[in-house]
Amino acid sequence: MIKMLGGLGFVFFSIAIRRLLKTHHHQKDRKKILIAGSLLLFGCFLMLFSSGDSLEKEYTQEVMSIVDDSNLKIKQTDFYSGDGMKDTADYLSKQMKKLKDIKPPHALPQEIKDSHETLYEGIERIRIGILEHDIEKIQAGQTIVAMALILYNDYIEKNPDKFDKE
Repeated sequence: MIKMLGGLGFVFFSIAIRRLLKTHHHQKDRKKILIAGSLLLFGCFLMLFSSGDSLEKEYTQEVMSIVDDSNLKIKQTDFYSGDGMKDTADYLSKQMKKLKDIKPPHALPQEIKDSHETLYEGIERIRIGILEHDIEKIQAGQTIVAMALILYNDYIEKNPDKFDKE
């Protein structure tokens, strides 16, 4: 979103500055337009080329929040109710969308980036198992999620300086 705003702002302000420079011929006006325009374009440039990925701490907190919320919803599910099962499956779909929308920061090791996809796959299997009333798929999904979480927790433990407790 920030990159999109930066790009739109960059184009808009470039056109606006060009038009203002064409209509204002006085040297002082042109200097003001160039200084103000340069600052605006620099800000847009920073937005455009800044890292759109979340920081490692924010990313891991968001992933852990998604997993915790999903686990809580699964534990609260009434497995004897069709509506309860459908509600849980819908909730897991929303959590999967959240997980898909966040991207791992570039600074993370490749194994953690790969765990992101593994975690998504595990939640998907759980969701499908709930919809199909298949306990084996649910267990397979839980195993996959647990394996991904081991990597996340290991990374957090090995990098306490990045994940200081507040």
